[in-house]
Amino acid sequence: MRPLPGLLISVLLALSGCSGLLHSTAPALQLYVLTAPPPPVLEPTGTPDALRRPGPTLRVARALPGPALNTDRIALLRPGNRLDYYAGSRWSAPLADLVSELELAVLREDPDWGAVADDRSTFNTDYLLQTSIDRFTAEYASESGPPDIRVDLHVLLIRRSDGTLLGSFAVSEKESAKENRMASVVATFSAVADQAIGAVQTQSDQLLRSAKSPAPP
Repeated sequence: MRPLPGLLISVLLALSGCSGLLHSTAPALQLYVLTAPPPPVLEPTGTPDALRRPGPTLRVARALPGPALNTDRIALLRPGNRLDYYAGSRWSAPLADLVSELELAVLREDPDWGAVADDRSTFNTDYLLQTSIDRFTAEYASESGPPDIRVDLHVLLIRRSDGTLLGSFAVSEKESAKENRMASVVATFSAVADQAIGAVQTQSDQLLRSAKSPAPP
C-alpha cells in the first residue's frame, strides 16, 4: 500500500496540468450560416390562395455530400490541390443540412409546387429531389490572395409513383471573394450557394413542365 500516495500525487499533477485547457487563450470557435435569398414579390392574381388549384408536391431529400464535405468544417483548396479546412471556423450544422435547408426555403416559395416537404416528413409527395454536393470549397490560386468560391451540385428529379427519372442536371457556380477574410469568404459562399440553388429551382421547374407536356403525335 506504500505506492498509493505517489499514485495520487501523479494523478493530481496530471489534473492540474489539464486545468489550463479550461482557460485557453485560443480564439473562440466561429459558427457561420448560409442565408437564403429573400422570397420573390409576386404580382397579385385576384384568386384567393384557398381557391387556387393545388400543384404537384415535392420532397427534398437530404443532400448527399462528397467525402471531404461530409462535415461542418469549411473546406478550402490550397495551391497544388491540397485539401484543408479553415481553423477556428465551422458551418452552424453539417454542410448537407445547410444546403437542404436552402433548397427547402427556395422551393417552398416556388408557385410551380403545391407543397414542398423535407425527408423527415411523412407526407406522401409526387416527386423527389435528390442533390449531391460535388464541390463546396474556397479555392486559392496563391497563399495570400482571396479565394474563388465554387459550388458544384448534381441533381435528380424523380417521380415517386413509378420511380421514373424525369431528368438530371449539373449546376456549377463560382465567384471570387473580395477579401481573404473569413467574413468575406462566408458572404461569398452564401451568394454563390444562392445562385446554385436558384439554378436548381429553374431547371427542376423546366423538367416538371416537360413531364406535364403532352407527348408529340
